[in-house]
Amino acid sequence: MDVGNQGHTYGLSFWVPFYGSAVNYDDVYAVRSHLTPILSILCNPKKVDWALFKRRLDDWKTVADDFLGDYYPLTPYSLSEDTWIAWQFNRPDAGQGMIQAFRRSHNGESLKQFKLRGLDAAAIYELQNLDLAEKQKMTGRALMEAGLPMTLATPRQAAIIVYHRFDAAVVSPLLEK
Repeated sequence: MDVGNQGHTYGLSFWVPFYGSAVNYDDVYAVRSHLTPILSILCNPKKVDWALFKRRLDDWKTVADDFLGDYYPLTPYSLSEDTWIAWQFNRPDAGQGMIQAFRRSHNGESLKQFKLRGLDAAAIYELQNLDLAEKQKMTGRALMEAGLPMTLATPRQAAIIVYHRFDAAVVSPLLEK
């Protein structure tokens, strides 16, 4: 079911800008496989872990507007459990976007490189994996030419990377390095 929903997002995002899905809150891979512009998160109110429920909802709130950006698939389409699948939503007007990546359950590669699209080659972007505290900075050129390295240590993992563009006047010392 999760892989099928990944396939829906991959395909629908080419043509349909506003669609939705529903999922139980307690499995991060499943929730991220169902993230869409409209999301219903299901739970049994008598047995819910409200902190975890809030975390899943916060993930969606963080990226919901990005679903309305330009869509770029970063891998070929596949429903195979031995692949990665990833895509990018980019909002050049807002200078931000997000990448969703899935290492499926029978995949043996922990590291993948994704060449992003639609960025300003001269700009600096700050990126953050929603599961990690640290942030990294890369140029748009590096992200589009060399790509964004992503590690998911075990199969059946999903990552969301958010990014935003910096003002060149603010980061000009970084460009000199």
